[in-house]
Amino acid sequence: MEKYRLVEEHKGEGEDFLEQTSESEVRITQQGKPRNYISYAMNLFAEGSNIIVLKAMGRAINKAVTIAEILKRKMPLHQVNALSSVEMIDVFEPLEEGLDVVTSRRQATHTSR
Repeated sequence: MEKYRLVEEHKGEGEDFLEQTSESEVRITQQGKPRNYISYAMNLFAEGSNIIVLKAMGRAINKAVTIAEILKRKMPLHQVNALSSVEMIDVFEPLEEGLDVVTSRRQATHTSR
């Protein structure tokens, strides 16, 4: 793909879960440490939040499930699960003449517990 550059990235049909944010949301990445997410979520509860939303995509979903289970053990919580996905469309423009425009479609899945 070194002969192409990303021109446009947008979402296809589906939910806008990537833009839905709330003040009691924890976005979990694959690189982050679980203890940091757990302490952040517990601080949100201590500040008076009644609802905490854990958001993760891809390989970080496993970590989100683990963090939700740890939080349930530490605090008396009621758990609500939601799983959704959206199609992401990337459009790549060629840097050299004679090549076609390439469109890449991928599914982004979201789970909240």
